[in-house]
Amino acid sequence: MSPDIEVTYKILVNWSKSSVPKYYKNLSEEYKEITGEWYEPHGSWDKPLSEINQRLSVINAPPITALVFSKKKNEPGINFWGSATNVPERPRDDSERLSKLYEMINQIKRYSWPDIIP
Repeated sequence: MSPDIEVTYKILVNWSKSSVPKYYKNLSEEYKEITGEWYEPHGSWDKPLSEINQRLSVINAPPITALVFSKKKNEPGINFWGSATNVPERPRDDSERLSKLYEMINQIKRYSWPDIIP
């Protein structure tokens, strides 16, 4: 069993209003508040977050999952990069990677998110 895509998407749309990234642990906690179900912050979110990116790429939306950070690295997890056509492969250069990341976060902030994920 894995987290529900619709619930996860709604949490991320709410996060997009402030465009401040949060951590996997925050996602797990908010998901539990809404559903009563707990998913471990590490490993539980890779598949649903990737699916969200793939579905959003179909409508040329920015990858809203860029708002989910690993506390250890203070940026999205390694499985974020290249997870869909709207997410570039992970740049090796730190400054280039952070530049691309914050460009995506700015796009997320400006995007008009549909109420339901396509």
